[in-house]
Amino acid sequence: MNPFRSFFRMILQPKESRKDLGREVAEKIRQLEGMARELDEARASSLRTLEELRSAKKDLERVNRELKERDETKMKFIGIASHELKTPLTAIKANIDFILSEKGGNVPPYLRSYLHTIRRNTSRIEGTMDHMLDLAWVKSGRLLLRREPILLSEVIGECINQIKPVEKNLSIQLDIPEGLYVFVDRNWLLDIFTNLLSNAFKFTGDGGRISIVASLSEGHVLHEIHDTGIGIPEDKVERIFDEFYQVEMGKHGGTGLGLAITKRVIEEHGGAIWVKSQLGKGSIFYFTLPRYTENKDERPAQA
Repeated sequence: MNPFRSFFRMILQPKESRKDLGREVAEKIRQLEGMARELDEARASSLRTLEELRSAKKDLERVNRELKERDETKMKFIGIASHELKTPLTAIKANIDFILSEKGGNVPPYLRSYLHTIRRNTSRIEGTMDHMLDLAWVKSGRLLLRREPILLSEVIGECINQIKPVEKNLSIQLDIPEGLYVFVDRNWLLDIFTNLLSNAFKFTGDGGRISIVASLSEGHVLHEIHDTGIGIPEDKVERIFDEFYQVEMGKHGGTGLGLAITKRVIEEHGGAIWVKSQLGKGSIFYFTLPRYTENKDERPAQA
């Protein structure tokens, strides 16, 4: 449309129509001014919020640094204290073992029970110190893994011989493929099985059954430790790998560190761990570790 024609048409409009148009224009101007003010206020508010977020971020970073420093200090103290305590504990155990051996003379029967109690509790304290040292190593980020091919059946047999309770009648079943190797740190592998089997033995009553199964799974070895013990409440299953968390207290005791350390060590090896359990019917702990296979030269080769 020709703009001049529109202009002259507006001029020729009735006076009232021009007044209406003027009011509409004025109203639009007021609306635009109001929107401009709102935008200015929103911009100012956004800038204030951004500044507050920057300040909160700085505070959070500062708190995180302080927490990290405190955690490092705590872990350093735990490591030093645990190391220093282990030396006298080892001496105590050695002396008690010597007395019980009767190489230095006969031990009156009424003293034997006391000596066995001292030795049992000394071993318990020593186990706690070992866990604290392991935790300090794991959390320090300086966990060194000396990986090597390990014959799985050999390590499991060694672990069972060391920790199987003599006071319980437990059935232990093994289903480990012959010649199955894992590529792991031997000492940490022993710790993994020691922690998991100790729990299975501890929470399984007399006459119960423990099954250890291993199988190949997508380049890894899948391990399963079944027990017919007391099981884990459903609402606690997700927390059992938390540090210092204990499902059962009382007569079972413990530090609540074994499973937390086990999880971290397995993950450091590139594996994973999880559990299925039913209260009163037992538990199954699953975990994976890297597998090794034999090549033509009869040397282990990573899968």
